[in-house]
Amino acid sequence: MSQFTKVNGDYLPLINYDSPAYTNSGLNAVTSAATVQPQGPKLDFFTITAASSGALTGTQVNLIVQATEQLATVYIYEFTTAGPDTLAMAVYPTGAWTATTLQAACRAGLTAGGAANAVVASATATFTG
Repeated sequence: MSQFTKVNGDYLPLINYDSPAYTNSGLNAVTSAATVQPQGPKLDFFTITAASSGALTGTQVNLIVQATEQLATVYIYEFTTAGPDTLAMAVYPTGAWTATTLQAACRAGLTAGGAANAVVASATATFTG
């Protein structure tokens, strides 16, 4: 059986978009308080909350996702019927939306789709699963 000597590789964040540069500080290096997300890039988080009836239909959820994906990719989402219903999302790239611009786009998409709802967007999200 052949072997090789490991001369590179660490446990630092794999892709750190918040850092202007990446420095390899040696074999098996670690860093404290740095979240590592190996499956993808840095994400923005939003929650869309139903307003008018307290409920969102499947059609409305679909229209909200479509409105969001005009400028960003939805990486994670969770629909919750908590009264009022909410749709939590993690999107990429960061900075594509603010809560204000996403709220306006979702309201416009819902109205254009014939399923108006005065949803409210916030720039946070909680996932339970």
